[in-house]
Amino acid sequence: MPIPKKYLQRIVPYPPGKSLEEVKKELGITGKIIKLNSNENPLGPSPKVLSALKEHLSQINLYPQASYFTLKEAIAKRWSVFPTQVVLGNGSNEVIEFVFKAYLSEGDEIIVSKPSFLMYEKFAQIYGVSIKEVPLTKELKHDLKGIIKALSSKIKAIFLDHPHNPTGSTLSREEWDEFLEKLEDDVLLVIDEAYGEFIDDPSVPSGLEFLKKRKAALILRTFSKAYGLAGLRLGYGIASEEIANTLEKVRQPFNVNTLAVIAGLAALEDGEYLRKTIDLTLQGRKYLTEILTKFGFRVYPSQANFIMVDFGEKCDAIYQELLHRGILLRPLKAYGFTTCLRITIGLPEENEVLISNLREILKL
Repeated sequence: MPIPKKYLQRIVPYPPGKSLEEVKKELGITGKIIKLNSNENPLGPSPKVLSALKEHLSQINLYPQASYFTLKEAIAKRWSVFPTQVVLGNGSNEVIEFVFKAYLSEGDEIIVSKPSFLMYEKFAQIYGVSIKEVPLTKELKHDLKGIIKALSSKIKAIFLDHPHNPTGSTLSREEWDEFLEKLEDDVLLVIDEAYGEFIDDPSVPSGLEFLKKRKAALILRTFSKAYGLAGLRLGYGIASEEIANTLEKVRQPFNVNTLAVIAGLAALEDGEYLRKTIDLTLQGRKYLTEILTKFGFRVYPSQANFIMVDFGEKCDAIYQELLHRGILLRPLKAYGFTTCLRITIGLPEENEVLISNLREILKL
């Protein structure tokens, strides 16, 4: 048998949330399942997206546009940047991998928060890159001052999810400005804004502001969350033309499929759907936060389409009971939060069913 690279032996595969099919098969559930474990859009895809996909199904025998210029142009228009600043990926995960391919060699180091989105760690392990973890602050936010202290000549990139996953925390414009002033330009700053559309705090900056202040920055966005296209795997990065051009060199041709491109274009044109998604999310986030706080649980402030809730010693029992009732939440043991569950904001009726079942389980 061929021998794999030694450092691959310590990799544990990314633990995704359970799918509908898995839960139905494991538990023998035949009724409706409420899926609040993967931060997907509960509205489903935009009607305009579905219509566009149906119209173009007959074209899947053809390769997509090689340069993806049409979609890049639409994204660039959305953010007032140049199309040459946009890099497309098979989900924003692939754009993260481009960074490792283009800028990181075995023996280099990256900085991530502990905990944070697990794929930063997974890619580092795959490419033999060392990881320096900086614990979150007591408020469960990125410790920007701690990150500055952790810098060394070996650090080539910093990966920060903002809003943070799984806490939903964010940082103010003043905190970011102070951080950027102290960060040298030879370190690539990757800001992952997978949940950026759900930020409603005006003191929290958009990643595009970072590009105006720093050349060595890459802002990641995705169509998986607010745009409801998780199953089509479409994400992108925005950076300086120099960085974008470098990332393009390691991108495989036709890495984004034809239907994902069609869906992305249609999604960007459907402003009504996006507004509906955001309004539903913000209302549901407020509702669940208030009710669960009244139940006596700690709900961490969130600017994402999910909340993290500390259920204390009842956490495992609550998770299992809800699971058997067909309500899926996300355990956070892999992130180090052993008594917490992450709850995706669902449709109003789904949020109400969750609360109703919790009342029964807790005998409230």
